[in-house]
Amino acid sequence: MKQNFFKITASNRFQAVVQFLRKELGWKPTDALFTYINMSFAPSLDDSVANLYRCFQTDGHLIVNYSLTAAWG
Repeated sequence: MKQNFFKITASNRFQAVVQFLRKELGWKPTDALFTYINMSFAPSLDDSVANLYRCFQTDGHLIVNYSLTAAWG
């Protein structure tokens, strides 16, 4: 990605983050996309961004990592 930081409305569900990543990366809805918070766990698509940020933010950012393949299990 050309840009490392993006802003999203806190009231959105995490699903909006996944849809945004697919759009930015030019991936189809059928392409595998695995997302992780702080390289440690995969959040549920219905988790709110605000709650994830409140619980797992690092230095004022919610760090979302992504991969084409499952990183664990």
